[in-house]
Amino acid sequence: MFKATAARTAEEILRECQRRGLVIKLDTVVKTPPGGRHWHLGFQGLPGVLEVADTGSEVSLKVATNRDGGWALALARTLAQGGVEKSESSRGH
Repeated sequence: MFKATAARTAEEILRECQRRGLVIKLDTVVKTPPGGRHWHLGFQGLPGVLEVADTGSEVSLKVATNRDGGWALALARTLAQGGVEKSESSRGH
């Protein structure tokens, strides 16, 4: 299993995943911590799941060993290293 803390917000990560063609397959509010969120993302019709969790204080990325699908681990590593393109508005332009 791969798990890492991301240097970006959940919103930035979700936006980048959408830009890459991923869809949200699961969106839940978690009990602990209150208001925390958890998403499962993937490509429509393809195996593999990238999990994103936002506790309010940190955003983590996770890929279970049996859920890589040939793409999720590489993407999680890229996102964990800050591989998210910021929009013009978030660059302060």
